[in-house]
Amino acid sequence: MNKNVNLFEKVQHGSVMFPLEYYHCVFPFGLGNLPVHWHKEFEITYVQKGSCTYQIDLQTYQIQEGDFLLVPPEMLHGTGEDPEQEFVTDSFVFRMDMLESQRQDSCTARFLTPLDGGQLRFPVYLPAENPAAGLLRDAFEKIRQTFLEKPFGYELEIKAELYHFFFLLYSRVPYQRTDLENREITRKLKLVLQFIQDHYQQTVTVQELAEICHFSEYHFMRFFKQHMNMTCIEYLNQYRLEMAARQLVQTDLSVTGIALESGFNNISYFNRAFKKKFGVTPREYRFNSHSC
Repeated sequence: MNKNVNLFEKVQHGSVMFPLEYYHCVFPFGLGNLPVHWHKEFEITYVQKGSCTYQIDLQTYQIQEGDFLLVPPEMLHGTGEDPEQEFVTDSFVFRMDMLESQRQDSCTARFLTPLDGGQLRFPVYLPAENPAAGLLRDAFEKIRQTFLEKPFGYELEIKAELYHFFFLLYSRVPYQRTDLENREITRKLKLVLQFIQDHYQQTVTVQELAEICHFSEYHFMRFFKQHMNMTCIEYLNQYRLEMAARQLVQTDLSVTGIALESGFNNISYFNRAFKKKFGVTPREYRFNSHSC
């Protein structure tokens, strides 16, 4: 299972020559939730099983089996809470410019570049009952099978099917121009969340976060709670816990060392908060992860 849970994912999706990657994710099997994050690639996610609360671009959606998520580049997204039951998704994350022509043509100018640059946008949530969902699912499954089997020339087939996928979107799903006000709100949130990612191991104050947006502390706290559905301190602690969980799996550091590395100065509080979020103690989490 791929565990890319940073706010801004600095990992490379796919290779330089073929910037596309496939992710099969099972929640909450040792992963918890997926903190709100963003990346420079387009993401297509199909829900294979279960249901979950998901936040995309300042809106909350209750997604379930058969639904699609269409997340354009640099859009904030992530699960709003830990799924209570098994939740399974398949995703493709890829750079839009892998489809764009170096010599400007109508496909690039009219359909791909506006989508990549955020000037045009499809609905980020496409429910299973949408008339286009069945056709999109068939195209998505063909991409998935080709990627897993990797026959000779599979890159050509995948690019062809991605073109077909976007053809289906443009021909069957309404799109719209983006809202400039929402883009400014998202820009401010990205700056705040990026600051948290860069400084979560240190002391982070509400005043510091408010100054990033040029807001008063009171205005900032209302702003953050309204758009993130949690306080900035709750988000900070959730992010710290996710980073601690990653270190428990990927390193041999002691639990105390990981707590301190993750920004928790009170070890008892760290243990209580960790168990409340993941349902097990840090030591049990490490043991269960190594046993899988």
